[in-house]
Amino acid sequence: MNNRNKYLVILIIISILTLSVFGILIYLNHDDKNNELDNSEIVNKENENNNNSIEANPKKEEENKEDIIITELKSEEYFIQNNLDRYLSYKGIHPEKSNKDIIADVNSNIDKDFYTDIKSSDLDKGILVIVNKYHALTKDYVPDLVTMENTYTGVAGAKMQKEAYEHFKEMVDSAKLEDIKLFNVSAYRSYNTQNTLYTNYVKRDGVDGADRYSARPGHSEHQTGLASDINTASSKDHFENTKEYSWLIANSYKYGFILRYPENKEYLTGYKFEPWHYRYVGVEVATYIHEHDITYDEYYAYFVENN
Repeated sequence: MNNRNKYLVILIIISILTLSVFGILIYLNHDDKNNELDNSEIVNKENENNNNSIEANPKKEEENKEDIIITELKSEEYFIQNNLDRYLSYKGIHPEKSNKDIIADVNSNIDKDFYTDIKSSDLDKGILVIVNKYHALTKDYVPDLVTMENTYTGVAGAKMQKEAYEHFKEMVDSAKLEDIKLFNVSAYRSYNTQNTLYTNYVKRDGVDGADRYSARPGHSEHQTGLASDINTASSKDHFENTKEYSWLIANSYKYGFILRYPENKEYLTGYKFEPWHYRYVGVEVATYIHEHDITYDEYYAYFVENN
Protein backbone atom coordinates (compact mmCIF):
# COMPACT_ATOMS: atom_id res chain seq x y z
CA MET A 1 0.00 0.00 0.00
CA ASN A 2 1.46 3.32 -0.95
CA ASN A 3 1.65 6.30 1.36
CA ARG A 4 -1.32 8.00 -0.20
CA ASN A 5 -3.58 5.06 0.51
CA LYS A 6 -2.28 4.80 4.10
CA TYR A 7 -3.17 8.42 4.76
CA LEU A 8 -6.61 7.86 3.29
CA VAL A 9 -7.27 4.87 5.56
CA ILE A 10 -6.08 6.79 8.61
CA LEU A 11 -8.30 9.73 7.66
CA ILE A 12 -11.33 7.44 7.31
CA ILE A 13 -10.64 5.85 10.71
CA ILE A 14 -10.28 9.27 12.35
CA SER A 15 -13.56 10.41 10.75
CA ILE A 16 -15.37 7.29 11.96
CA LEU A 17 -14.05 7.79 15.50
CA THR A 18 -14.95 11.48 15.42
CA LEU A 19 -18.51 10.70 14.27
CA SER A 20 -18.84 8.01 16.91
CA VAL A 21 -17.73 10.34 19.71
CA PHE A 22 -20.01 13.08 18.42
CA GLY A 23 -22.94 10.66 18.27
CA ILE A 24 -22.29 9.54 21.82
CA LEU A 25 -22.19 13.15 23.05
CA ILE A 26 -25.50 13.93 21.30
CA TYR A 27 -27.10 10.87 22.88
CA LEU A 28 -25.85 11.76 26.34
CA ASN A 29 -27.01 15.35 25.99
CA HIS A 30 -30.46 14.19 24.86
CA ASP A 31 -30.71 11.80 27.81
CA ASP A 32 -29.79 14.59 30.23
CA LYS A 33 -32.54 16.76 28.80
CA ASN A 34 -35.04 13.93 29.19
CA ASN A 35 -33.90 13.49 32.77
CA GLU A 36 -34.30 17.21 33.34
CA LEU A 37 -37.81 17.05 31.93
CA ASP A 38 -38.63 14.04 34.08
CA ASN A 39 -37.25 15.76 37.16
CA SER A 40 -39.15 18.92 36.28
CA GLU A 41 -42.38 16.94 36.00
CA ILE A 42 -41.73 15.35 39.38
CA VAL A 43 -41.03 18.73 40.97
CA ASN A 44 -44.12 20.21 39.37
CA LYS A 45 -46.24 17.32 40.61
CA GLU A 46 -44.79 17.70 44.09
CA ASN A 47 -45.51 21.43 43.99
CA GLU A 48 -49.03 20.71 42.77
CA ASN A 49 -49.56 18.24 45.61
CA ASN A 50 -48.16 20.73 48.09
CA ASN A 51 -50.47 23.42 46.75
CA ASN A 52 -53.42 21.06 47.04
CA SER A 53 -52.39 20.29 50.61
CA ILE A 54 -52.14 23.98 51.41
CA GLU A 55 -55.59 24.56 49.94
CA ALA A 56 -57.02 21.67 52.01
CA ASN A 57 -55.42 22.77 55.29
CA PRO A 58 -57.90 25.51 56.23
CA LYS A 59 -60.76 23.01 56.10
CA LYS A 60 -58.74 20.50 58.05
CA GLU A 61 -57.86 23.15 60.60
CA GLU A 62 -61.54 24.04 61.03
CA GLU A 63 -62.42 20.39 61.55
CA ASN A 64 -59.67 20.00 64.12
CA LYS A 65 -60.76 23.19 65.86
CA GLU A 66 -64.36 21.95 66.12
CA ASP A 67 -63.18 18.58 67.44
CA ILE A 68 -61.23 20.39 70.16
CA ILE A 69 -64.27 22.53 71.06
CA ILE A 70 -66.49 19.44 71.26
CA THR A 71 -63.99 17.68 73.51
CA GLU A 72 -63.80 20.71 75.78
CA LEU A 73 -67.59 21.03 75.94
CA LYS A 74 -67.96 17.34 76.81
CA SER A 75 -65.61 17.82 79.75
CA GLU A 76 -67.98 20.35 81.34
CA GLU A 77 -69.93 19.14 84.36
CA TYR A 78 -73.46 19.67 83.01
CA PHE A 79 -72.90 18.69 79.37
CA ILE A 80 -75.97 17.14 77.70
CA GLN A 81 -75.28 15.18 74.51
CA ASN A 82 -78.65 16.04 72.95
CA ASN A 83 -77.78 19.74 73.22
CA LEU A 84 -74.44 19.48 71.37
CA ASP A 85 -75.60 21.15 68.15
CA ARG A 86 -77.16 23.97 70.17
CA TYR A 87 -73.94 24.42 72.19
CA LEU A 88 -71.88 24.72 69.00
CA SER A 89 -74.33 27.12 67.36
CA TYR A 90 -74.56 29.28 70.48
CA LYS A 91 -70.78 29.32 70.90
CA GLY A 92 -70.45 30.48 67.31
CA ILE A 93 -72.66 33.46 68.16
CA HIS A 94 -70.98 34.09 71.54
CA PRO A 95 -67.29 33.14 71.19
CA GLU A 96 -66.49 35.39 74.16
CA LYS A 97 -68.39 33.13 76.58
CA SER A 98 -66.69 30.35 78.52
CA ASN A 99 -67.68 26.75 77.87
CA LYS A 100 -69.21 26.63 81.35
CA ASP A 101 -71.46 29.57 80.49
CA ILE A 102 -72.33 28.09 77.08
CA ILE A 103 -73.52 24.91 78.82
CA ALA A 104 -75.47 26.82 81.48
CA ASP A 105 -77.11 29.15 78.96
CA VAL A 106 -78.23 26.46 76.54
CA ASN A 107 -79.38 24.11 79.30
CA SER A 108 -81.50 26.99 80.61
CA ASN A 109 -82.84 27.56 77.07
CA ILE A 110 -81.69 31.15 76.78
CA ASP A 111 -80.29 30.46 73.33
CA LYS A 112 -84.00 30.88 72.51
CA ASP A 113 -86.10 33.96 73.15
CA PHE A 114 -88.22 33.94 76.31
CA TYR A 115 -91.76 32.67 75.83
CA THR A 116 -90.85 30.79 72.64
CA ASP A 117 -90.84 27.04 72.06
CA ILE A 118 -93.08 26.65 75.12
CA LYS A 119 -93.66 23.16 76.51
CA SER A 120 -96.31 21.96 78.94
CA SER A 121 -94.97 21.57 82.46
CA ASP A 122 -94.51 17.87 83.18
CA LEU A 123 -96.76 17.20 86.18
CA ASP A 124 -95.40 13.67 86.46
CA LYS A 125 -92.26 15.21 87.98
CA GLY A 126 -94.23 15.90 91.17
CA ILE A 127 -92.56 18.46 93.44
CA LEU A 128 -89.83 18.85 90.81
CA VAL A 129 -92.21 20.20 88.15
CA ILE A 130 -90.73 23.22 86.42
CA VAL A 131 -92.65 26.36 85.54
CA ASN A 132 -90.75 29.15 83.82
CA LYS A 133 -90.72 31.13 80.59
CA TYR A 134 -90.37 27.93 78.55
CA HIS A 135 -92.71 25.66 80.54
CA ALA A 136 -96.33 26.44 81.36
CA LEU A 137 -99.26 25.07 83.35
CA THR A 138 -102.72 24.86 81.82
CA LYS A 139 -105.42 27.34 82.76
CA ASP A 140 -107.39 24.75 84.71
CA TYR A 141 -104.50 23.24 86.68
CA VAL A 142 -105.07 23.31 90.45
CA PRO A 143 -102.77 21.32 92.79
CA ASP A 144 -103.82 19.57 95.99
CA LEU A 145 -103.79 22.36 98.54
CA VAL A 146 -104.09 22.89 102.28
CA THR A 147 -104.96 26.13 104.01
CA MET A 148 -102.11 27.74 105.91
CA GLU A 149 -102.57 28.57 109.58
CA ASN A 150 -102.45 32.22 110.58
CA THR A 151 -99.25 31.56 112.56
CA TYR A 152 -97.41 31.01 109.28
CA THR A 153 -99.01 33.53 106.93
CA GLY A 154 -99.91 37.18 106.88
CA VAL A 155 -102.65 36.54 104.35
CA ALA A 156 -105.83 34.86 105.60
CA GLY A 157 -106.85 31.79 103.63
CA ALA A 158 -103.47 31.35 101.89
CA LYS A 159 -102.84 27.86 100.53
CA MET A 160 -99.88 25.60 99.68
CA GLN A 161 -99.31 22.02 98.63
CA LYS A 162 -99.29 19.84 101.74
CA GLU A 163 -95.68 18.57 101.56
CA ALA A 164 -94.32 22.04 100.89
CA TYR A 165 -96.40 23.49 103.71
CA GLU A 166 -95.21 20.93 106.26
CA HIS A 167 -91.58 21.81 105.48
CA PHE A 168 -92.43 25.51 105.44
CA LYS A 169 -93.77 25.23 108.99
CA GLU A 170 -90.61 23.42 110.13
CA MET A 171 -88.49 26.18 108.62
CA VAL A 172 -90.51 28.98 110.25
CA ASP A 173 -90.45 27.22 113.65
CA SER A 174 -86.68 26.67 113.48
CA ALA A 175 -86.06 30.29 112.51
CA LYS A 176 -88.21 31.47 115.41
CA LEU A 177 -85.87 29.69 117.85
CA GLU A 178 -83.13 32.01 116.59
CA ASP A 179 -85.30 35.10 116.87
CA ILE A 180 -85.95 35.16 113.12
CA LYS A 181 -89.54 35.87 112.14
CA LEU A 182 -90.68 34.40 108.82
CA PHE A 183 -94.17 34.36 107.34
CA ASN A 184 -95.84 33.91 103.97
CA VAL A 185 -97.26 36.88 102.08
CA SER A 186 -98.14 35.07 98.84
CA ALA A 187 -98.29 31.32 98.21
CA TYR A 188 -100.70 29.62 95.77
CA ARG A 189 -102.18 31.80 93.03
CA SER A 190 -104.66 30.62 90.44
CA TYR A 191 -104.18 31.14 86.71
CA ASN A 192 -106.87 33.84 86.74
CA THR A 193 -105.31 35.68 89.67
CA GLN A 194 -101.94 35.72 87.92
CA ASN A 195 -103.58 36.92 84.73
CA THR A 196 -105.10 39.88 86.58
CA LEU A 197 -101.80 40.77 88.24
CA TYR A 198 -99.78 40.52 85.03
CA THR A 199 -102.31 42.52 83.03
CA ASN A 200 -102.21 45.35 85.56
CA TYR A 201 -98.39 45.36 85.53
CA VAL A 202 -98.37 45.57 81.73
CA LYS A 203 -100.71 48.56 81.86
CA ARG A 204 -98.30 50.25 84.24
CA ASP A 205 -94.87 49.26 82.90
CA GLY A 206 -95.47 47.79 79.45
CA VAL A 207 -94.81 44.19 78.39
CA ASP A 208 -91.02 44.39 78.55
CA GLY A 209 -91.12 46.00 81.98
CA ALA A 210 -93.68 43.59 83.41
CA ASP A 211 -91.82 40.55 82.07
CA ARG A 212 -88.79 41.42 84.18
CA TYR A 213 -90.59 40.80 87.46
CA SER A 214 -93.97 39.19 86.78
CA ALA A 215 -94.83 35.87 85.18
CA ARG A 216 -97.38 35.60 82.44
CA PRO A 217 -100.44 33.50 83.36
CA GLY A 218 -99.61 29.80 83.30
CA HIS A 219 -95.92 30.57 83.81
CA SER A 220 -96.02 31.42 87.52
CA GLU A 221 -94.53 29.05 90.10
CA HIS A 222 -97.21 30.21 92.52
CA GLN A 223 -99.76 28.19 90.54
CA THR A 224 -97.92 25.02 91.58
CA GLY A 225 -98.59 25.67 95.27
CA LEU A 226 -94.89 25.03 95.92
CA ALA A 227 -93.71 28.63 96.19
CA SER A 228 -93.94 31.33 98.81
CA ASP A 229 -93.02 34.99 98.91
CA ILE A 230 -91.59 35.38 102.40
CA ASN A 231 -92.14 38.53 104.52
CA THR A 232 -92.44 40.81 101.47
CA ALA A 233 -92.88 40.89 97.71
CA SER A 234 -91.48 44.34 97.08
CA SER A 235 -87.96 45.30 96.06
CA LYS A 236 -88.47 48.62 97.87
CA ASP A 237 -88.25 46.77 101.20
CA HIS A 238 -84.70 45.60 100.44
CA PHE A 239 -85.29 42.25 102.07
CA GLU A 240 -81.79 41.22 100.96
CA ASN A 241 -80.36 43.49 103.66
CA THR A 242 -82.23 41.85 106.54
CA LYS A 243 -81.19 39.19 109.04
CA GLU A 244 -84.17 37.14 107.87
CA TYR A 245 -82.76 36.97 104.36
CA SER A 246 -79.31 36.00 105.65
CA TRP A 247 -80.88 33.22 107.69
CA LEU A 248 -82.81 31.90 104.70
CA ILE A 249 -79.74 31.86 102.48
CA ALA A 250 -77.85 29.88 105.11
CA ASN A 251 -80.66 27.52 106.14
CA SER A 252 -83.63 27.28 103.75
CA TYR A 253 -82.13 24.34 101.83
CA LYS A 254 -82.23 22.25 105.01
CA TYR A 255 -86.01 22.33 104.75
CA GLY A 256 -86.16 21.78 100.99
CA PHE A 257 -86.49 25.40 99.84
CA ILE A 258 -84.33 27.30 97.36
CA LEU A 259 -84.03 30.97 96.44
CA ARG A 260 -85.64 30.66 93.02
CA TYR A 261 -84.52 33.93 91.41
CA PRO A 262 -81.04 34.70 92.80
CA GLU A 263 -78.93 37.77 92.22
CA ASN A 264 -76.73 37.83 89.10
CA LYS A 265 -78.69 34.95 87.56
CA GLU A 266 -81.41 37.07 85.99
CA TYR A 267 -80.25 36.20 82.48
CA LEU A 268 -80.84 32.51 83.25
CA THR A 269 -84.11 32.70 85.19
CA GLY A 270 -85.68 35.52 83.19
CA TYR A 271 -86.55 37.46 86.34
CA LYS A 272 -84.81 40.15 88.33
CA PHE A 273 -83.44 39.28 91.75
CA GLU A 274 -86.27 38.35 94.15
CA PRO A 275 -84.76 37.78 97.61
CA TRP A 276 -88.18 36.85 98.98
CA HIS A 277 -89.28 34.14 96.51
CA TYR A 278 -88.60 30.59 97.75
CA ARG A 279 -89.56 27.35 96.03
CA TYR A 280 -89.90 23.91 97.57
CA VAL A 281 -87.99 21.14 95.74
CA GLY A 282 -87.22 18.74 98.59
CA VAL A 283 -84.21 18.59 100.89
CA GLU A 284 -81.93 16.52 98.64
CA VAL A 285 -82.36 18.70 95.56
CA ALA A 286 -82.25 21.95 97.53
CA THR A 287 -79.00 20.86 99.17
CA TYR A 288 -77.38 20.11 95.81
CA ILE A 289 -78.46 23.46 94.36
CA HIS A 290 -77.21 25.28 97.46
CA GLU A 291 -73.82 23.54 97.43
CA HIS A 292 -73.24 23.98 93.68
CA ASP A 293 -74.66 27.50 93.35
CA ILE A 294 -76.81 26.78 90.31
CA THR A 295 -80.36 27.74 89.40
CA TYR A 296 -83.26 25.32 89.36
CA ASP A 297 -83.46 25.80 85.59
CA GLU A 298 -79.96 24.34 85.26
CA TYR A 299 -80.65 21.52 87.71
CA TYR A 300 -83.89 20.55 85.99
CA ALA A 301 -82.33 20.37 82.52
CA TYR A 302 -79.53 18.06 83.60
CA PHE A 303 -81.04 15.89 86.34
CA VAL A 304 -84.81 15.89 85.84
CA GLU A 305 -86.01 16.64 82.32
CA ASN A 306 -84.79 13.49 80.59
CA ASN A 307 -85.20 11.11 83.52
